[in-house]
Amino acid sequence: MSRFSGLPAHIETHIGPVRGADSSRAGGRDRGYHLVYCDHHDRTRVSVLTSGLRDHTAGAPLPQELVCTVHSAQERYARHLTGVIAELLTESRSRVGYGALIMNDRALLPETEISGALAAPHPYLGDEFDVLLHDGKPVLQLITLLPITRGEAQLVARYGSDVLYDRWEAQGVDLLDVHRPTVG
Repeated sequence: MSRFSGLPAHIETHIGPVRGADSSRAGGRDRGYHLVYCDHHDRTRVSVLTSGLRDHTAGAPLPQELVCTVHSAQERYARHLTGVIAELLTESRSRVGYGALIMNDRALLPETEISGALAAPHPYLGDEFDVLLHDGKPVLQLITLLPITRGEAQLVARYGSDVLYDRWEAQGVDLLDVHRPTVG
């Protein structure tokens, strides 16, 4: 039994049922990971996760997978953001840690101000979601991609992510909505 064999049950416990997955083949080549779609128990949210990225995150203390959660109607945005960042990580053979900014020089998601993501623990699922255990030991880290705007990224770069979190909280920002205005 693989040390990752508990991942499907972990995902279904914390997020909800797996609805399906995209093939690991894209553009005529094997990208080395799948994009997995999960509907949350409340049916108002969807998460898009990587599966197989853990084989490509060299140098990480734990193998990693990515997850992005948005409102159900915005699934295509989560798919795009997760796919672009996973592709960047596999091509560069790198990893991300909490607090990392992964940014584009312009809007990354069409019809939004979102230009990238902040790597973080999941803001709505609790600490037990972020690490998969096997025989009581951590074996996999789930990195949540929080969609952010260029202005928010500049705020993080200048003052740190705690300032951004404080502003999000003070303004009651819905982190699941990719159409939200920037927080400055």
